[in-house]
Amino acid sequence: MHAAVARECLAVRNACGIFDASTLGKIEVVGKDAATFMNRLYVNSWSSLAVGRSRYGILLRDDGFVYDDGVVARTANDRFHVTTTTGGAARVLALMEDYAQTEWPNLDVWLTSTTEQWAVIAVQGPNARKVLEALVENVDLSAQSMPHMSVARGRICGVPMLLFRVSFTGELGFEVNVPSDYGLAVWEAIHQAGEAHGMMPYGTETMHVLRAEKVTVIVGQDTDGTVTHRMTPALPGPSARTRKTSWANARCRDPR
Repeated sequence: MHAAVARECLAVRNACGIFDASTLGKIEVVGKDAATFMNRLYVNSWSSLAVGRSRYGILLRDDGFVYDDGVVARTANDRFHVTTTTGGAARVLALMEDYAQTEWPNLDVWLTSTTEQWAVIAVQGPNARKVLEALVENVDLSAQSMPHMSVARGRICGVPMLLFRVSFTGELGFEVNVPSDYGLAVWEAIHQAGEAHGMMPYGTETMHVLRAEKVTVIVGQDTDGTVTHRMTPALPGPSARTRKTSWANARCRDPR
């Protein structure tokens, strides 16, 4: 086990790795008041997030304790693609529905679970861009056209795709979202294209090592309901609402 983890870590740091992130929760928040709804729920400010950009979000309980987190993308003026922790999808959606229906029924907002709709393939490492460039259509993957924390719609292997440029490893990274029925076929195509660039599949044990080396928090493991966000140095404080720069850029600094 230790040898396998070390081998996979080195592959991601020096070449490229591929990881199945499909288990992450996914919720579509849609409506003309979607940004207002998100502002009220999360620590972060969402009104300032431009379409085609994403931001790391922290969700707290009423008592200030960390409840969930995830990258949130604004895919239209009235639409957010919200990701949650793997185990948090159902409870986050339930919390959102509770507030939407009982606390803020006047807001024009609709919530839909899309966790099973998307297969998510994380491609991480210095060679990640080289691997995907041969497969992605209608999206310029250059650092200038698709900077860190960008999101874009396009196609990969002829399949509709929602592409994130994000990193949970501290390396250059992309997360390829495709309809779940195409997940295996796209995974195999990416893996085949990546063989020439030293690609290696990696698992959750390796993911834990990679993120720990970059001090990236996992809610539910590094936060267990006994600390508030102010007691966790890696998490943003209230000033995250007013800073010009999203804390996502501190949590997931641009590696390239």
